[in-house]
Amino acid sequence: MSDNLKVGIVGCGGLGRSQASIVNELADVNLVAVADVNLESAQQLANELDVALATDDYHQLLAADLDAVLVVTPTYTHKEIVIAAAEAGLDVFCEKPMATSVGDCEAMMAAAEASGVQLMIGYVLRFYPAYIEMQKMAEDGRLGEVRLAWAVRMGGRPPAGIGEWRREKEKVGGLYSAACHQMDLLLWMVGPATEVTGHVNWGSFDDTDTEDSIIISWWAANGAVCSLHTSQLYPVGGSEFGLGGSAGSVKLIDSNTVLFADHEGNQETIAGEPVEGLVAELSHFFDCCRSGEPNHIPGKAGRDSLEIFEAAYMSAEKKTPVRLPII
Repeated sequence: MSDNLKVGIVGCGGLGRSQASIVNELADVNLVAVADVNLESAQQLANELDVALATDDYHQLLAADLDAVLVVTPTYTHKEIVIAAAEAGLDVFCEKPMATSVGDCEAMMAAAEASGVQLMIGYVLRFYPAYIEMQKMAEDGRLGEVRLAWAVRMGGRPPAGIGEWRREKEKVGGLYSAACHQMDLLLWMVGPATEVTGHVNWGSFDDTDTEDSIIISWWAANGAVCSLHTSQLYPVGGSEFGLGGSAGSVKLIDSNTVLFADHEGNQETIAGEPVEGLVAELSHFFDCCRSGEPNHIPGKAGRDSLEIFEAAYMSAEKKTPVRLPII
């Protein structure tokens, strides 16, 4: 593979357009093809960025002379496109959530492994300084033994999107469409889960079959207790993220800043240099495409975060904890 990567993008909506603009500005990366089921969207983006190929058939894009493809489409389409791209021998960046089921995730992973290509999942928060600092604290022992990990992501109803696909559980999967970011971070910092309990309710809105709210708690393999709360019933909003350990704790202030406190009453605010998360994320992916080195957020990360949500839905239905793995 040459250093000058040839890249295609499938999905020309808001995020796809943002990623296309980033690709267009990066050195040693050429955006040579875009695809969208809405041909007008693809053609408009191609005209704006002087891209050679615009199509409404992603198979035509995959047949072009490419090194890598970015999949920035609705969740329920990811499996089909990612597998086709992997079978075409292309490195694949797939936006989060990875898929709508753990089984689909594993099929995507298997296709990438069989073809020997990169598969990276778009958990962009891992590239922000505050989360990097928190993960470092969990790893280097500054917190002592991590015994608590928790996150809250509250908000109002998600944007419906074209065709209102985000309101159909079969297509979006559920509230994890957004909260999978926080789930991924918790697993990155604390390690794998062993047993999951979920509390879920539905039914406040007639135009959706996704859940109103979900509260998940789980045991980590290292003995930590973990939780994640998320809802579409809370338009006033709210977000919290923190770790607690035998030596101290750390709390998210913003994407660049954390507050650390130990058990003797000492506190320290730690601020990092602001970054453009999407730029850092895509730059890492392209670096791995060139070098062949494994990327930091492989398919297993997408699979493992989804497994906890899937286990939580099962737990809520059965009214009992669910042991992992579920398949």
